[in-house]
Amino acid sequence: MKTAKRSLKRPKKASQPLGGKPAERSVSAGSTPPPGRRGPKVDVEQTARRKREIIHRAAALFDKVGYHGVNMNMIAEAAGLKKPTLYHYISGKDEILFGLHELMIGTLQKNTDARLAAGADTMEILRGVVVDVFKLIHDYPGFVRAFFEHFRELSHPQRAEIAIKRDAFIAVILGVIKKAMAEGILNKADPRLTANCLFSICNWAYQWYRPSKDPAPEELADQCWNIIRRGLAAR
Repeated sequence: MKTAKRSLKRPKKASQPLGGKPAERSVSAGSTPPPGRRGPKVDVEQTARRKREIIHRAAALFDKVGYHGVNMNMIAEAAGLKKPTLYHYISGKDEILFGLHELMIGTLQKNTDARLAAGADTMEILRGVVVDVFKLIHDYPGFVRAFFEHFRELSHPQRAEIAIKRDAFIAVILGVIKKAMAEGILNKADPRLTANCLFSICNWAYQWYRPSKDPAPEELADQCWNIIRRGLAAR
């Protein structure tokens, strides 16, 4: 008597994307995916990216309702996360505020370093600072407002760390100004006062710049730069 052969088909393997990693579950647009399991192989880069996304969402809330008007429930909702999941990435508002300050001063420093490395002349480097600030005001108004208005909300260690980075950036700009004065490109004056005047003109723009009505950020920055460069007196 013959025994019927059973079908011994192997179960199909789950499809994998290029690179050999299993496909991740889709996440709805605008939401932050939940964190993976903790362990030695935690994807640090992905965690940092999600943290930056949370900071961006929080910054938009700070700009809309004010730093003190925002709570962690609002941030979690804006980031598309449950509150316990949010705390996997962020310990509290103070950490977000510190992250905003780091990203703001880090962007200015990175862009200035790139111009120096590319051999840009002194006037182009100084113009670049004005352009960078106007672009940040246009693209990330919440970052800029928090940076200028809530520095004192940081803890003492956080303020000290940001102050070190800020002072390092200012020292670079002072060096550029001194070089331009030594070469006769800028009129001789107090370099620190010159730097403060430059920063004051562009930094205060977050109070009056209206992206919906004013020119594009680079165009407006160039207009301000020309006023700074030429001065107010007619030649």
